[in-house]
Amino acid sequence: MTQPSPNPQTSFIEQIKKLVQDTLLSWGLPGAGVGLTVHFGLQGNWGGAIVSLLGTAILTFLLKFFTKLDPRLDALAEWSVSQVEQFALLLWWSVTGQFQGKYYQTLIYRLRDFRVQGLKTKGSFSLDLQKVFVPLRVAPESADRVPSDLIQTLIQARENNKLGIWDFLAVLPQQPSFRRMVILGPPGSGKSTLLEHLALSYAQNSRQPTHQRVPRLIPILLYLRDVQEAIATDSPPTLAALMDQQESLQELRRSPHWFETRLKQGRCLVMLDGLDEVADPHRRQQVSQWCDRQIQRYPTTPFILTSRPFGYRSAPLMQVGMLLEILPFDLKQMQQFIQNWYLQNEIMRGLGRDDRGVRHHAEQQSRDLIKRIQYSPAIAAMALNPLLLTMIATVHCYRGALPGRRVELYAEICDVLLGRRQEAKGLPDKLTALQKRSVLQVLALNRMRKESSDFTLLQGSLLIQKKLVAVAGDRVSPEEFLRQVENISGLLLEKESGKYAFAHKSFQEYLASAQIKESQQELLLARHIDNPWWEETTRLYAAQSDASYLIWTALQKGTVETLTLAYDCLEESLSVEDGKVRKELEERLEQGLEAIDPAIFKLAAEVKLQRRLHKLLRIDDRTEIDMGYVSCAEYQLFVDEKRLSGENYQPQYWTGDRFPPGTANQAIVGVRASDAKAFCEWLTQHSSTLGETYLEGEAAVFMGEFRFRLPTLDEVQQHSGAVSISCWCWDGDRVVTHGIKSRDLWYDQKRDPQRTDKIPAWDGIRIVRYIC
Repeated sequence: MTQPSPNPQTSFIEQIKKLVQDTLLSWGLPGAGVGLTVHFGLQGNWGGAIVSLLGTAILTFLLKFFTKLDPRLDALAEWSVSQVEQFALLLWWSVTGQFQGKYYQTLIYRLRDFRVQGLKTKGSFSLDLQKVFVPLRVAPESADRVPSDLIQTLIQARENNKLGIWDFLAVLPQQPSFRRMVILGPPGSGKSTLLEHLALSYAQNSRQPTHQRVPRLIPILLYLRDVQEAIATDSPPTLAALMDQQESLQELRRSPHWFETRLKQGRCLVMLDGLDEVADPHRRQQVSQWCDRQIQRYPTTPFILTSRPFGYRSAPLMQVGMLLEILPFDLKQMQQFIQNWYLQNEIMRGLGRDDRGVRHHAEQQSRDLIKRIQYSPAIAAMALNPLLLTMIATVHCYRGALPGRRVELYAEICDVLLGRRQEAKGLPDKLTALQKRSVLQVLALNRMRKESSDFTLLQGSLLIQKKLVAVAGDRVSPEEFLRQVENISGLLLEKESGKYAFAHKSFQEYLASAQIKESQQELLLARHIDNPWWEETTRLYAAQSDASYLIWTALQKGTVETLTLAYDCLEESLSVEDGKVRKELEERLEQGLEAIDPAIFKLAAEVKLQRRLHKLLRIDDRTEIDMGYVSCAEYQLFVDEKRLSGENYQPQYWTGDRFPPGTANQAIVGVRASDAKAFCEWLTQHSSTLGETYLEGEAAVFMGEFRFRLPTLDEVQQHSGAVSISCWCWDGDRVVTHGIKSRDLWYDQKRDPQRTDKIPAWDGIRIVRYIC
């Protein structure tokens, strides 16, 4: 039976209805309102149609309004949160009492800015301490002091890198011995900032959510260097009397004995900062004894004292219950600090505006600095120290000095540590930073000549005596000078009893390079051009001078090591005035990679491989990844060596024993999974040396033997290479390719040389170096 033909008029109407429906759907809610209006009109409900039309018009206006408003919503939300915070603070102060609220307000005004004393390159704005601060890790100096029922809890927290000062404050009610804590740390480790963070957190009632068990306490923060004169008298004041004398509190009305009452009730947290900054040894003893008396006077009140190790050991407290050490930053803390610092800096640069544009720019800047630090092991070692990391971030932001001009970074850091930081703190100094640096340069160069970092106090004194007399006369003895550099600047450290060294070998190398430049001893570096001990000093010298002669010397030696160093000097040099030297070096590598002569090719390819290994990206405390892909020339080294033992690893698309002409610098592709794994095993044996060691407290960067492997899938996804090709990587216990569909691959486990119908063109090799 035939179907009736459709009514043309009905068909047309249906088409119109469908068109209208589709249009209204694309319009969203306004479209639905229009549709409802039309519906009411067709039904003859003109009142409903008018109401619907007005509602649709208002809705359309609101949608457009909020579309225009959307870019401003982030800033509006941020402002709203800020107002809520301010209201909460006012409410908190009113609840805590009139004087206590005003006292908290003075603390906030005094401590809210993130400060770095003495830094010459400063930002244009003050940053919010609480928003920049990254929680520091602390650890008991000895497990003997930790109660047995807390050992497992603290060990677990430390293994998770989460053991901080709040963990110890949280157990104060159960562990009375924790009421007397001493926190030790090297210069710039963040001791003062930690106490300021605690005082602010209590004043703002903003303790960490994960530590709600921390008792509510009234913070008292005193800098011992500022109150030492009042303490070191025949009749020193009590802690409560000293607080009553504080100038910032004189205008605030309070009941008599307000501090005394609360101290005796155990309602305060007393923080005494910088025992080591009391310079005179006798006065330091007096201050230490005064601290002990206050602890005895207020036995239920928790006390925290901070010091550098030397200052505390020369005047220890008798009443201490827990001795803690501040641990260096790990990689995650370093990254978090840089992100916080740049975000706050950009917000202040934008006059308080916090929107997606500001955050995007801050993210770009922080990502760039993190990458530069990760690519430079020497700078990464310094970035473990919060003060040095702040200096690195400041210089990066306002000078763009990383990494190529890192000599400027070293110069600024030395200037800060040797002079301006003491000036900013008001500490006395007999020599200028420049005078002290000139003396240390002599010491550093001598240690380089002896191929040693360590020296005794007597050795150091004899080495610097002549230079010290030249710049200071008899104002300071050599022994006193070395102890001051150690105790105040932190550029020297007493590694063990009687043995000293520069805080980082990079400082020794930089100061030695500066001395070589000043004394015009370039020939010294030329004589040691093939000695690995002098490599970094040579690079740093080249960054301050014309590197032509050093590059020419390296070319004459013509080894893998010297040519690698020559290329580094070329990249970092202040200048290379001899154009012939520059051209010869560049041709030696580029032409050598395509050379038919096996010896010339091998030398050029080895140089390229070594330079790759010098530029791996640090992704955590034990692992570095190659951001590029192994080239044909580097893979050829592996193929040639394995062929001598009867193994064949060349890709099947090669028509001969070598890569196709003109592809030396191109990424190797068409490699099987088994070949990629074998390459990593070969590279481990080929580079069987110890990794560089950088120690900072208990943290070690790239220490011990290392191995090479393929990256994991997560590592590849998080650290994508510059070339858009696939590479082999581990996914669990399987080796897979990332960046190519499986149907585009073929596997030939039996190595059938006749199979050339489908060649995988995009599976290359990236490498990871890790500490065993």
